[in-house]
Amino acid sequence: MSNQFTVSRRVSLGFALLLTITALLGALSAWWMQAAATNARFLSGAIAPEADVAARLAQASAQTQLATRTFSLTGDATQLELAHKHLAEVDRALERCRALARAHPELTTLAEGIGKAESALAAYRSSFDATRTNLEELARLRGELDAEAAQFTSALDDYIGGQEQALAQEIAAAAAPGQLEERRRKISLGNEIRDAGNTVRIANFKSQALRDPSIAEKVLPQFERMADRLAASRAITRVDKNLRQLDAIKAAAEAYHAGIGGIVRNYATAQELMARRTQAAVDFDTVVSTVLDRSIQRTTDEADAASGTLGRSSVLVLWGLASALVLGPLAGWVIVRSLNRTLRDTSTGLTQGALQIASASSQVSSTSQSLAQGASEQAASLEEISSSLEELASTTKHNAENAQAAKSAADAARDTAEHGAQEMERMQQAMAGIRQSSADISKIIKTIDEIAFQTNILALNAAVEAARAGEAGAGFAVVADEVRTLAQRCAVAARETSDKITDATQRSEQGATLSASVTQSLQEIVAKSRDVDRLVAEVASASREQSTGLEQVNTAVSQMDKVTQANAAAAEEAASAAEELNAQSLELRHAADSLAALVGLAEHAAAAPSGAPVRPVIEAVRVRTAPPAGTSGEKSAAPEPAELPFR
Repeated sequence: MSNQFTVSRRVSLGFALLLTITALLGALSAWWMQAAATNARFLSGAIAPEADVAARLAQASAQTQLATRTFSLTGDATQLELAHKHLAEVDRALERCRALARAHPELTTLAEGIGKAESALAAYRSSFDATRTNLEELARLRGELDAEAAQFTSALDDYIGGQEQALAQEIAAAAAPGQLEERRRKISLGNEIRDAGNTVRIANFKSQALRDPSIAEKVLPQFERMADRLAASRAITRVDKNLRQLDAIKAAAEAYHAGIGGIVRNYATAQELMARRTQAAVDFDTVVSTVLDRSIQRTTDEADAASGTLGRSSVLVLWGLASALVLGPLAGWVIVRSLNRTLRDTSTGLTQGALQIASASSQVSSTSQSLAQGASEQAASLEEISSSLEELASTTKHNAENAQAAKSAADAARDTAEHGAQEMERMQQAMAGIRQSSADISKIIKTIDEIAFQTNILALNAAVEAARAGEAGAGFAVVADEVRTLAQRCAVAARETSDKITDATQRSEQGATLSASVTQSLQEIVAKSRDVDRLVAEVASASREQSTGLEQVNTAVSQMDKVTQANAAAAEEAASAAEELNAQSLELRHAADSLAALVGLAEHAAAAPSGAPVRPVIEAVRVRTAPPAGTSGEKSAAPEPAELPFR
């Protein structure tokens, strides 16, 4: 069996083994590099767009929530239009998400999140539409309350004014004290009804300004007080006109009471809608944050996978080179050892060895040429990969710079929002001071009104006493009448001033409420700006780390390129050496012929036809390796190596 294992076969087997290992290593390296390229394409074509569309969706959602909240607090139609605009942006971003999920089914987190986001968005739209209906209902209730309040005030003023005129006429007519006391009682009850109504109206305005229904609920007992005073007034009223006035006052008070109840229910509905809207927004933002976090995580994972694949390719190429360096000398050692044993056995074996060397040198030359060409092609591929990695590293570095710039912009926006929040806090403090001052002035005016009322009563009593005194008290009656007139003018001025102060107080309350709302919104903006600053900082850090990793990968590929270039040069040198070995085999054949003649094998040299030129050894080897056209003719022309002991 060992005699049939010729030198050419041994050489062919050795180089075939070497080429097989080299081809396997090259194919595996190419496969890993292709996997790295596929990961890079997936990163740029799917994961990066996923992160972009998730960020856009989060931004549109935040803007929609801000506009909706502002509209729910102010009822501003501009904010409603802005909310619809941002909702349309959310729909467009969701459509992009759906298109991206259809194009890349592997984005399972995005595909799952779309359904959840659509459900949350539908719930948000439902509560949004209900909020708009709720605000329209609130506006209608406010209009009805204003109309009922105007009717209440008008009827009450007519009633009290008529009673005051009747009191003046009775005083002038020197009516009985019991009649005067009854008239005074009617006026006092009317003023108490007015005070209760004013208390309810102020509480209603404050409740609407602060959006706190409990304030209005606390003054609902005032309606019972008004009902009691109206019943007491009706009990001592006998004039039909005054009775109709009291009925109108009662109807307006009851309608206002019902309107207050509607306002309270409307506020409760608004609070429920706000809670539903907030929950839907939280669910939507949670889904978007999950998709964004997953895209960032997958970006990191894909980059790590690409880095690991390229690292394994580098290690595999190095192992291939080491294997070639080990197996090449080992195969040469086996071949040389076999040749030495063959030459020692017989001179015929020397001739066969010369033929095997010629064949082996030809194959080595061809193999070296192929290896050199493959190494050159691999070097070119590595250069292209290196160029692509340099471009990818440049792009990643540019992204890192943009992320850093975005972080700077987010820092500036956060500082501006914090400054605005501080300014609004100072404005809120100033509005609180104005509100306190208005309340103090209102108390002073009320005191003046009470003094005027007491002065009016005293003047009335003085007029009664002067009337009793007759002519002796006529001058005192004139003075009492002037004092009463002055008290009435003072009361009227106090009421007008009280109305102005009440209006100013209401406007101060409204301004304080708006400033508090704006302050809260700015604080929420500051919180969101801080979150955006943190997220942008994380993205910038990740981009810097990714840029550093790609630079390391680029360096490793450059080193692989250098090693491959050196391998190609070595293969070309091996091919040149194989050509020289082929030339030396001719000389060895001549030496073998001489040795055959010396050992008595001259018939081997004389087997060729006389006068035929001697064929070069390399051509003889090519004839042996080519497929035979006619085996019988070739056997008669030259003896086959089967006659030799070493084949």
